[in-house]
Amino acid sequence: MTIDKFSWGYRRDARICDYLTIEELVKQLVETVSCGGNLLMNIGPTQDGIISPVFEERLRQMGTWLKVNGEAIYASSTWRAQNDTVTPDVWYTCKPKEKLVYAVFLKWPTSGELFLGAPEATPASTEVRLLGHGQPLKWTSLEKTGIVVELPRLTFHQMPCKWGWALALTDVT
Repeated sequence: MTIDKFSWGYRRDARICDYLTIEELVKQLVETVSCGGNLLMNIGPTQDGIISPVFEERLRQMGTWLKVNGEAIYASSTWRAQNDTVTPDVWYTCKPKEKLVYAVFLKWPTSGELFLGAPEATPASTEVRLLGHGQPLKWTSLEKTGIVVELPRLTFHQMPCKWGWALALTDVT
């Protein structure tokens, strides 16, 4: 994948709208990893080997996002569900040895509640935490139809990251 939508190399006449946004890049990464793939992100340096500021910005933004959510990406595997059928833009990965499932969601729900249709939780042993937040979150089981997670009430500046968030779900099926 290339950050420039129209070229694998550097273009002097490229406009800012010709580049993928960080939101589009994070979505592509999450979709790819949840389906068992890996992502190669291309940037086109100038003829002098200089990386233009827009490419540098996107790479730094991706690094910032991965510092918080990398646990859900690095060394993860596909889970039985790749994406959620109840809530759009929720993608799953897992680490079976650690009994962890990650739900990466790309839109923060305005209601403060995230409905996840795929995981089945056990009240006695399931724990849900938001990566970068630290505190366990409250959740409610919907029996065989998933769970509802109560997200913390955070201001924009209190959020652990931008552009997407990951929940770590312990001991779900």
